[in-house]
Amino acid sequence: MCSPFRVERALNTLLQYRMSKCSFIEIMRSPKIFDMSIFDWVVSIAIALLVGRWVGIKSGVEITLFAAIWILFGVVTHAAFGINTMFGYYLGVCEKPIRKSGC
Repeated sequence: MCSPFRVERALNTLLQYRMSKCSFIEIMRSPKIFDMSIFDWVVSIAIALLVGRWVGIKSGVEITLFAAIWILFGVVTHAAFGINTMFGYYLGVCEKPIRKSGC
């Protein structure tokens, strides 16, 4: 069972979303580590795992390697289209992205 504090915190987050000018995805992408969205990493890895299972990859080592290749493919694709990302910046592939403030 959820504690009252967690329920109150979730309700406050939903209320802030309803009252803010930020979209739902902007709010989801706002928690960051090393200026990279936690939400983006979780979704990317989850999709890599799902696609890996769908393709038939079963081994833990193979799925880990597939997820790493999936992420590197994303970095290369972003760089090819001129989209600057923090991970690409850390790898030296692109310039540091300019972030708009607000959310």
